[in-house]
Amino acid sequence: MNYLEILITTLKISLTATIICFVFSIFIIFIVRKFKKTRLFFDFITSLPLALPPVISGYLIVILSNGKLSFEWFGGSLACAVISLPLVYRMIFVTILNIDQKLVNTSRILGANVSKTFFYVIFPSIRTGLISSIFIGLIRSISEFGATMIVAGNISGKTQTLSTAIYTSIQTGNRDSILVLSLISLSIAVITILLFNLINKKGFQL
Repeated sequence: MNYLEILITTLKISLTATIICFVFSIFIIFIVRKFKKTRLFFDFITSLPLALPPVISGYLIVILSNGKLSFEWFGGSLACAVISLPLVYRMIFVTILNIDQKLVNTSRILGANVSKTFFYVIFPSIRTGLISSIFIGLIRSISEFGATMIVAGNISGKTQTLSTAIYTSIQTGNRDSILVLSLISLSIAVITILLFNLINKKGFQL
């Protein structure tokens, strides 16, 4: 079992999933803020993956893509993105919702244009929330199993992630692999959680 290969595949799938999830969340929030009546609909849609078993979400992706994403690493990324969406979307939405409109208005009154207002007033107030949402999406994507297994499968060197590799090792009774893979997973979890806490630490600045 090639542990480095598994780690690279896991990070590739998870990072791609996080980017997809983040961009899609921003896009939905833009629509909701522009067309406020759509909020209930998007709140419902983005909450579904949280309520449904991941295997069902994975199966729906296979059906909707007509099997074209099956056994492909990008299919695994899309599955992870769907599962992470409820958490990432909610955090970004709350972050943007808490923007102090008075500060924005004051900035504009004092003569700052839209770009300066965004970079010097809005972005500093939402920076931590946005970065935190990225870490939450990444952590959730790395640990995802059910949806990824249904969509991408467990192909060594192509779609096998840490979660699916651990499953295979358990099935075959390979205790050495279980131990090594678990230690790798634990190391990634510790690193991401420490970074997440550091970013959320009061007064931390990038």
